[in-house]
Parts: sequence; structure tokens; C-alpha cells
Amino acid sequence: MKGKQTKPSKQFYAPSQMAMRRMQDALHRYDDRVSALERKWGVDRLVWLVGGDLRDRFEKQLGLLNEAIEKQHDVEHQVEVTLRGVDAIEKAAIAAGVQPLSGQHVEGRLPDGRVLAIVPNAYDAAAVPREGRQVAVYSVDEVGLLIAEHAASKMVNKVKDAFPGATVESVSPTAKELNDEIPF
Repeated sequence: MKGKQTKPSKQFYAPSQMAMRRMQDALHRYDDRVSALERKWGVDRLVWLVGGDLRDRFEKQLGLLNEAIEKQHDVEHQVEVTLRGVDAIEKAAIAAGVQPLSGQHVEGRLPDGRVLAIVPNAYDAAAVPREGRQVAVYSVDEVGLLIAEHAASKMVNKVKDAFPGATVESVSPTAKELNDEIPF
């Protein structure tokens, strides 16, 4: 009688501790570089500032990096290639005359003591200095959305239209319908 042939094991063998440490170090290097670029250019903005072909090649490389991370194989090499791609995208943006984020914003105080920072666009939110403060950052478009959706703002807008230069000092809802001679 022939012996029963065993199937190869499908058990996954994780890389050694040293190999895991090298992968982690490479990924930390990648994260540090990308975080620095996001502070300078905005989160996910840089890749959209360059032409389609370079962007497509970079996104393909990101796919290879993610695949390597999932398989826990070839991570260090893919990180290095991806970092070269990151550098190429930044150089292409600079060559195209695109400017990094300015960090331009306007600050005010919220009733709860936090700092309100309003930025021109969502990308600029990354460039607002926090410096240990609690900062609520909104883009101009977000502020517009909040104003348009807030019920009390409809009345405030009518008052501001009727009295140019009026400032909002407080807002409180009213339970009764206002129906008097004032035309708003």
C-alpha cells in the first residue's frame, strides 16, 4: 500500500522580526515624507497638480506599494520607488509654477474658547498652525454651506441685507412666528 501523499501547507509564515522592523522603518520614512509634503502642498492635492501620465504612473506605483504591504514582501523596495515618484510629482508641480499652500487664514474666537480659522479652500486647512491651540478650521465653502443650511441664518441674512454693516452678536431661535410690520 502506498503512503498517503501530504499536501503542502497553506499556512502563512510571517517574515522574521528583523524583516518586519525593516518594513516598518521604510513605511515610517514614507509616512514622514508624505506628511511633510501634505503640510506643504495640502492633503491629496499634489498628485492632482501634475499631468495625467505622471499621475497615472504614480497611482500605479501606489498600488504596487499597497500590494507589497499586504503581502509583507518587497516593501522596502516599493517604498523607495514610491518616494522617487513623490519627488518627481513635487518637481513637476514646481516646474509647472504651482505654489505650495500659503497658510493664509483668518482667525476668530468661538464661544467655547476654541480658535476659529477660516481658510480659502480645503487644501489650506493643512497649513493652519495649531501651536498647541484647539483650532476649528473651516474652508470658505464650508462656512457658506453652514450658513445656507442653518435655519437662523435666513433671518440673519435678511437683517444684514436690510442693515448693511450690521454684525451678529448672538443667535437664538424663536418659538413663535414673527408677523409684524417689519418687512423681513
